[in-house]
Amino acid sequence: MKQWKTQLGLPQTTQGTNGFLLVLIIDALGSGLFLPISILYFQVTAGLPLPIIGLALTIATICTLPITLLTGSLVDSFGARRLTACSQIIQTIGLFGYLFMHTIPGMFLMALLITGGNRMFYAASTVLVVEIASPDERDRWYGLIRAIRSAGNTLGGILAGFVVATNNPAIYRLLIGSSAACYLIAASLLLRLPEPNYRHDAQASPAPYLAILKDGPFLGFLISNLPFLLCNLILGIALPVYITEAVQAPSWLLPALSFNTLLGIGLQTLVVRFQEPYRRTRIIGAAALTWCISCSLFALALFIPRALLVPYCFFVVALHTFASLMYNPTAGSLVAELSPLASRGRYLAAIEFSWGIASAITPALFTALYAFAPALPWLVLSVLVAISGMAILQLERRFPARAVRSGKQA
Repeated sequence: MKQWKTQLGLPQTTQGTNGFLLVLIIDALGSGLFLPISILYFQVTAGLPLPIIGLALTIATICTLPITLLTGSLVDSFGARRLTACSQIIQTIGLFGYLFMHTIPGMFLMALLITGGNRMFYAASTVLVVEIASPDERDRWYGLIRAIRSAGNTLGGILAGFVVATNNPAIYRLLIGSSAACYLIAASLLLRLPEPNYRHDAQASPAPYLAILKDGPFLGFLISNLPFLLCNLILGIALPVYITEAVQAPSWLLPALSFNTLLGIGLQTLVVRFQEPYRRTRIIGAAALTWCISCSLFALALFIPRALLVPYCFFVVALHTFASLMYNPTAGSLVAELSPLASRGRYLAAIEFSWGIASAITPALFTALYAFAPALPWLVLSVLVAISGMAILQLERRFPARAVRSGKQA
């Protein structure tokens, strides 16, 4: 592998993997173009009220949760490449449908397709990454894919900012059409590619989901993992309210704190590289400790002098983001190694399903605790993540050695 790739924490790519990488880049761009305007689109183009749009999208999100588990079963039967392409085609249909829908029922139907396709994509693509990557480079691949998606979302956010400023329905439609085209191109390319190098046609029958829940070490990880997911999601939900209302920071600070996305793009692969000598469980434990500290510091922001508040908030957001950079690629690789070959789709889908559950409960959990006391969400999360970190370290002895240690370790 080229020395510069090694130093930057990038995985080794070959002619066989470059095609898959291109597909994932195009998909990330399509996602980035759509997400920032997903709520505003129907308000601007069809004049629908925002509360109704938000309610319809929320219901669609909840209704499509089971698709994640269904996708896991289908991946084990038909392979991740086909299911990933299928998810992109479904999202293409939904996005093109957006261009012709002007009523609430039509919007809801297309939102079901887009949200369902998105859930299918994440459940299938996590397995696709495992099948693309050599066993000793899975952490690097997960880190690279995460950086790519962050870059796609950032680019989409920038473009969406210009679109919102124009308030021109035609430009909104152009962005939606471009997003649909990205998904269609990605699916077409993916269907033309051969099966990944590390695709295994396991002889054993895949275990049903109930049997997976009897896998003690995995179930322990699944339960302990939930506070980590809450930590990943809390910034986007809590900061707009907490920083402006409770902390009463300057109004310009909130947009400036979005620099954490740039950290994800610039540092993710480097963080993975520096973590490679260490056990995955210890890395997750270190991430838990870092989150525990950052959540505690968020709670203390209420008492920081105004003159120090801006640098203090930048530091705490950076610390919280760094924990996410440590945790996410490592956890993905750990689960991939914990899962039997025949049931890998189901195991990774169970993790993706827990992401869906966390996304659903985080807003309600934050608002309920915040109403009682502004610092309480951070204090509760600090305690929960500390308990989870200790639980992961206790589970280490029950995990197989291949899961605990990355292939880069001796």
